[in-house]
Amino acid sequence: MIPIILATHGDFARGIKDGAEMLVGKSEKVEYVSLQPGDDFGVFQKKVSDRARELDEGDGVLVLADLLGGSPYNAVALTMVRDDVHIECLTGLNMSMLLTALDQREYCNLLQLVEESKIAGVSNIVSVREKLMEQDEDDTE
Repeated sequence: MIPIILATHGDFARGIKDGAEMLVGKSEKVEYVSLQPGDDFGVFQKKVSDRARELDEGDGVLVLADLLGGSPYNAVALTMVRDDVHIECLTGLNMSMLLTALDQREYCNLLQLVEESKIAGVSNIVSVREKLMEQDEDDTE
């Protein structure tokens, strides 16, 4: 089973983890590292690196970060480049991405898990108005 780390600003990681647990129950090897206002970036980056190193059992670790270019992303990128830690990272964390990662992590290798999670995250971003209009058009045909 591939471990998952949620790396976000503020309490977003804890909140989305709690939300996922409401839907699918408690999951093993899902942790979060939150960057709070005033936190030192170096300390945060070390937490990400240490947590990934502790969780990795040989198959790597998936890190889901909230924002491309944000400090959590930068900490993960620095960990990938500088530290000897086997991780992959996706940005744009959303519930569909997380639920797919949780569901598929026992059946996929790390790179497959990245792809499956990415597809789910992107495909579930929709405009509700557009979706309702499509349904209305289908109903009138």
